[in-house]
Amino acid sequence: MSTVYITRHGQANTAARNHDDYDKLSPLGHQQAQWLGELFTMTHIKFDRIYSGNLRRQKQTAHEINTSGIEHIIDDRLNEFDYFGLSNELETQLGIPYPETQETFKEYLLKMMTLWKNGDISSQLETYESFHDRILSVVHDLSVSGANVLLVSSSGVIASLVARLLNVPLKDQPKLFLSVSHTCLNRFEPMYGDLTPTLFCATPHLDQPDRSYARTFI
Repeated sequence: MSTVYITRHGQANTAARNHDDYDKLSPLGHQQAQWLGELFTMTHIKFDRIYSGNLRRQKQTAHEINTSGIEHIIDDRLNEFDYFGLSNELETQLGIPYPETQETFKEYLLKMMTLWKNGDISSQLETYESFHDRILSVVHDLSVSGANVLLVSSSGVIASLVARLLNVPLKDQPKLFLSVSHTCLNRFEPMYGDLTPTLFCATPHLDQPDRSYARTFI
């Protein structure tokens, strides 16, 4: 059995309103990832391989973390769900505008996930069920691989994994989404026959006074 760590990518282009503009690390995002890589070196945490989705922000983060040059494998199952595609559906089909504040973002996420799950809005990429199936499959596969691995993914993937494994009701899942900060550490381990989250949203590489500004969520 393996221990699977998963981190969210570093801060991306937060002002973007489409996927292509969003999908790149900000200068702070690069720094967050570098500090996480330094933490692994200082604490002698070693991985056999590092995995990421094929999104640019995920690959950039993996590159910054991977100071020891271990094998980096691209696995599309770690990609984020089609957030901007679903946002476009919300606006064009239902007249629900893009949120402008973090407070309205929580309500917006709940509407999006509920409507997507119920089939009232659609993604060009995948269904709600296929998204949840593929993210669970990648963590299950790697948890029995015999290797210690680090996955670089996104907030929706991490929050949805925790929600599914702990049976969190849909109405409470936006709280998980909003808790996943950039480059936070999460860990999944097989325990008593079940895959279990044993670490959630830890930021030891940012938890010092001179780096408090670098703990970002959006």
